[in-house]
Amino acid sequence: MNYRLFGRTGWKVSEIGYGMWGIGGWTESDDILSAKSLDLAVEHGVNFFDTAWG
Repeated sequence: MNYRLFGRTGWKVSEIGYGMWGIGGWTESDDILSAKSLDLAVEHGVNFFDTAWG
């Protein structure tokens, strides 16, 4: 995974983000599949998660 510095914080943030829009009761979402997908992203070094309210 490639990382970039986040402003002046010194945090290393993954260049690839994980959009969590479809997790948590979205129509036809699958909680088990969503959890597996999230775990896989973390295992591959993703640490940027988009949790904005759509």
